[in-house]
Amino acid sequence: MATDPNQLGVDELEEQLEEVLEAALSSRRTAIAPARELAARSPQKQQAMLHWLPILAKINPEMAFQCAARMSPVLDDLEIPDLERWLEAVMDRFDREGLQSALSVLKKGPPVSSRSAGAVLLADISGLLGTFVVGLGGRRLGMAEAHDSHTDTETIFLPPAMALADSEADNLKLYRALTAHLWGLGRFGTFFPELPQTLAHWPDMEVAARVYLSLERWRIDAVLARQLPGLGRVMASWQGAHAFSEAWQPAIQELAHPGADRNRSLAWLGRLYDTPIPPRLPYHGADLYQPAVVRMQGRLEQEKILFRKAVGEVGQLRQPIRLQAIDAKSPPEPLLELESCPETLTCALRLDGQPLLPPENLKALATSILQDLGEIPPEYLTAAGSGGYLTDDLPPTAQGKEKGGAGQYSKQSEEGRIWYDEWDFHRNSYRKRWCQLRELEISPSDDPIVVETLKKYHGLWQGIRRSFEMLRGGERWLKRQERGDEVDMDALVESLVEAKRGQEMDHRLFQSRARNDRDVATLILVDMSGSTKGWVNDAIRESLVLLCKALQVLDDRFAVYGFTGMTRNRCELYHIKHFEEAYGEEVERHIAGIKPMEYTRMGVFIRHTSQLLNSQEARIRLLITLSDGKPEDYDSFRNGYRGQYGLEDTRKALLEARQTGIHPFCITIDTEARDYMPHLFGPGHYVVLDDVRSLPLKITDIYRRWTT
Repeated sequence: MATDPNQLGVDELEEQLEEVLEAALSSRRTAIAPARELAARSPQKQQAMLHWLPILAKINPEMAFQCAARMSPVLDDLEIPDLERWLEAVMDRFDREGLQSALSVLKKGPPVSSRSAGAVLLADISGLLGTFVVGLGGRRLGMAEAHDSHTDTETIFLPPAMALADSEADNLKLYRALTAHLWGLGRFGTFFPELPQTLAHWPDMEVAARVYLSLERWRIDAVLARQLPGLGRVMASWQGAHAFSEAWQPAIQELAHPGADRNRSLAWLGRLYDTPIPPRLPYHGADLYQPAVVRMQGRLEQEKILFRKAVGEVGQLRQPIRLQAIDAKSPPEPLLELESCPETLTCALRLDGQPLLPPENLKALATSILQDLGEIPPEYLTAAGSGGYLTDDLPPTAQGKEKGGAGQYSKQSEEGRIWYDEWDFHRNSYRKRWCQLRELEISPSDDPIVVETLKKYHGLWQGIRRSFEMLRGGERWLKRQERGDEVDMDALVESLVEAKRGQEMDHRLFQSRARNDRDVATLILVDMSGSTKGWVNDAIRESLVLLCKALQVLDDRFAVYGFTGMTRNRCELYHIKHFEEAYGEEVERHIAGIKPMEYTRMGVFIRHTSQLLNSQEARIRLLITLSDGKPEDYDSFRNGYRGQYGLEDTRKALLEARQTGIHPFCITIDTEARDYMPHLFGPGHYVVLDDVRSLPLKITDIYRRWTT
């Protein structure tokens, strides 16, 4: 019998669990066993489980049932924050890898306690570690949580908490060492596409993999210690008096030499295959190579296509070009030469013997290819032309339908994708790396919408122009300057008075003219969802034309992007005007090309355009969304991106933008918007238009409020 009045008994718990776990129960599977276990726990632990189990059940009923069946025995030793972190890790694993992988996280038990003395949470330092990796060099890597530390060469997966050291400072150093080591595996050649075939030559492939990865860990340790002595000292403190077996000692010594590479590790694999493997140190990752090889193989296929296309665009060639090593004697010069340096992951171009600055896309591709292969293979240097390429040239992963059968990938490659977290209000946490976004070029159109809009609203446009010209401001006088256009009489009189009193005379006696320069950057985000079809699309384009022309009068920096997509894997942002791009006929043709397409997964686009806005050095940054309705998307998982889920993710993205100093504002023609806009944007941060003619007055008020 419960001793605490708030503690639930078996019968009451069984009833609640049956309702939550209904989809996973059967005649053999009942809620009685989990209810009995949970009945013996404190009221706080009971309420925590009853809060999280419905959330898990909405994602996957089987995952919820397994959690109820396995969780109760460990609740006594688990603080509620650690319970929440554990369940978030389970859900994140389900998002990335499916049910079986999520259940494996449950079976392994809870992670290290975040309440341990000196513990450091990855959530608190992931940004710091991400910046640290950027400073190390090579490709930019993502950061994510996982119980098995490893890397797939595009993301570094780290434990959610670190408490192996006694102090917070030492745990942070250990996180850095683990991050650098996993980065080094990808940077210095441990993984390569033929690794599985190489390991398959041995009787037990997994044993061979553990031996090879152990050898490579010590080689990477030596490389990092040479390049980063401070980090080397941290690693050495964990190595301590590590004693190797007699067979391993010469291997470790040889791999510590500067010239050692993975081929030396493979050579030692043959001699050490049957010997005991040294234990992994705390900053070494798990014995996983498969994620890296799979990711690398897909990336190489895509990058070969993109590299050949970029080469063709540089030289406008349709002929092979020649690879030239930096230290090689110069062969007869081809039209276009590429020099690569694997040590620094750089390349240089020569056109007709003259240095040519490689385009950014070619440099980025060369860096990635050099990091994976150590060279630019000759077959990569056959120009593929400047035009597009067929989808048949792309790997299957970029062509097929997404998991669940919803939606076809568009015909661009995986290159350029950007991953964003998405807020799940059910969990009260983010789905990690959940949405995949690409920036695309909009197809220009000769639709005369711009000319017709200016003609249609000709009389109104004159008022718009005058309203915005008044916002531009003029010149002002800066007084008490050391140098200037005229004498500042007030300052001069005061200085003479001070001199008569025996005080030192102020030498700031001039005034100068200064223009009231506006320091404003505005980004306009245009809804291109299918619901804008018909007159709504025309109204949005007319509004955009008038707004862009008004901003041109102000001479403010502004950019315009359209957004649409289908599912989290196809979030597509269309370039209409970049910040540095002048407004002209080409931009107007882009505006004319805006057309209804698919769905409105708004949160990911707000997060991405917020980054674009924050890259602008401006005193005032304004994000204006032109939309016809609430956020909504097609999704295969239960509930999907609609209703409260979509609204809460969008609201969270807007709050994130405000925290960086951005002022979000929405212009909508949805007559029902007043029901949800105050929750999304806040009172006074949106306007509902019944007629595009009311836009000029509204937008002038908006600009006067936020930019003056």
